[in-house]
Amino acid sequence: MDYAAARELVRLRYELRRLVVERPTGADAAARLILARIEALVAADAEEAAAVAPELARWQVSLSI
Repeated sequence: MDYAAARELVRLRYELRRLVVERPTGADAAARLILARIEALVAADAEEAAAVAPELARWQVSLSI
């Protein structure tokens, strides 16, 4: 994973944390898009994908999606 992708991953995680705390209108739809983007970012790196898989599952439970 290159620097830009890693930086994007950090930003997306921050955005997910904000959604969990604030629960704005449309949070579920926004979370689905962010989770899909994270999956796309790590898809090219098998090691990173394996590391992120449990995190994605936790986000899905936290956001009830």
